[in-house]
Amino acid sequence: MSLDFYQGGSFWKVPSEYKPGVPLTDQRITEVEQLLGVSLPKAYLRYMLEQNGGELAYRYVLFEDGEAAIIPYLYEMDTASGVGMSPLFLEQFGLPAGLVLLTGDFDSWLALDYRQQTEPEVIYLTNEGDLVSAQWKEYRLAPNFEEFTAKLFRRSPLKEEKKGGTAE
Repeated sequence: MSLDFYQGGSFWKVPSEYKPGVPLTDQRITEVEQLLGVSLPKAYLRYMLEQNGGELAYRYVLFEDGEAAIIPYLYEMDTASGVGMSPLFLEQFGLPAGLVLLTGDFDSWLALDYRQQTEPEVIYLTNEGDLVSAQWKEYRLAPNFEEFTAKLFRRSPLKEEKKGGTAE
């Protein structure tokens, strides 16, 4: 197996088991940003305007230490679901204020981190405790969403070429 990193092109998996949200409008983006109290990154919005959430074609992300995590999908942008649920989930799971949750499964989250600056970093959080006494460990994935997408990859089988009857 080799790693095939995202370099543009098809961002969303087709067909997808995760049903995307309704197509985004400028009004819906404004409503979500007002709810969250942030301006979402242009690179993130570009993908979400193409399709409002869903499964990723490149579903793994590489950490600086060489480990990887699965990011199967991104939430849709809506005020009543998906990304709009961030304030509720931050409070419910004891996550730090200043995050916008892009996806998660209650034990791990992918988030935009607005705590230090207006152009958010992309971080990954894992719960080192339990649901009652959560202890969140943070991993910085990228300084912005555009650089985050360059760390996404999928596994590709190695192609064997035969020369003179032997595989290389």
